[in-house]
Amino acid sequence: MTFLKIAKGAVGLCASIVLLTGCLKEDYPSTELFTWKAKVDVTDKAVLSVNLENGAGPTGGEGSLKVVDNNFTSKFLINPYQSSLYMQLTFPQPQQVASYTLTSGDDAPGRDPKDWKFSGSTDGSTWVDLDVKTGETFSGRRLTRTFSFKNKIAYKFYRISISAVGSGSLFQLTEWRVIEVPEELQ
Repeated sequence: MTFLKIAKGAVGLCASIVLLTGCLKEDYPSTELFTWKAKVDVTDKAVLSVNLENGAGPTGGEGSLKVVDNNFTSKFLINPYQSSLYMQLTFPQPQQVASYTLTSGDDAPGRDPKDWKFSGSTDGSTWVDLDVKTGETFSGRRLTRTFSFKNKIAYKFYRISISAVGSGSLFQLTEWRVIEVPEELQ
């Protein structure tokens, strides 16, 4: 009987220890439910405006809306091109854009953008140059190129100003996309 009492006591003691240690609070770092960070194309959240429009208007066959329609068979065409051309995206909420893509048109390489600056603004008046390119070329038709830079500020407005084309008096661009990039992925 004494052995049975000792065994029961030992089992009770072991069970108590297991329960107590199981109830101890572990210290884990606090995290939010969704902490996964990714690069996200945010172009569709914005409203496009341009300072020079295609003769048929923004909804025309080669109007400005074609440059952000996510359709790689359409394009935006300006004739005649002017070096003051810019395209602007206005977001309802600021975005931390740190990458963008440009897709060349389907014909004449001379119409492709060659020199440009990509800028951000919090108020639509004061602009900060985030990326400046000169002498760029596209090695093929409907070719998408990605341009990345560091940007820690979420801007409400983004603008690309095309100051030169390859050659000639026309400008074309199939697609312009902007990518939100979390700081830790830049």
